[in-house]
Amino acid sequence: MDINTDPASPDFNSYASVDDLTAFAASRGYDVPDEEQCPALLFQAMDYLNGLNWLGVRADPEQPLPWPRCGIYLDDRLLKPDVIPRQLVQAQSRLALAALDGELDGTLTRGVTMEMAGKVSLEYSGNADSGEVYFPWLSGLLRGLLSVAINTFSERA
Repeated sequence: MDINTDPASPDFNSYASVDDLTAFAASRGYDVPDEEQCPALLFQAMDYLNGLNWLGVRADPEQPLPWPRCGIYLDDRLLKPDVIPRQLVQAQSRLALAALDGELDGTLTRGVTMEMAGKVSLEYSGNADSGEVYFPWLSGLLRGLLSVAINTFSERA
């Protein structure tokens, strides 16, 4: 399947292009993946991103991906509903590089689980795996776009 980064297309399937991925890798000193591998890596990264809880609502309820979105403020400015934030392209690119190393398949958080029930409470779980892949840098990169910080706590009504 080909990468399609046009949000107006019914075949829109990726925030980042192969060029975005290779430029990101080169600019950060990562090994640049073989261009034939890039689509699969970008799709694996999209699978991860699609599982996150985003602020706002889809700009079009029929769009194939969670973004673009309405009701998002970045730096106290309302984001236009047809914009894919650069941070999202960077996050997908960095996750694609993690997929190249197999990290999307096998890095599990250990030791602490957190939940919010009125007040934040911590529950330590020893060495048990939570079963979740966790990237400490991702919450910071996507700050202002996510409804809940990644792997910190969940809100209950």
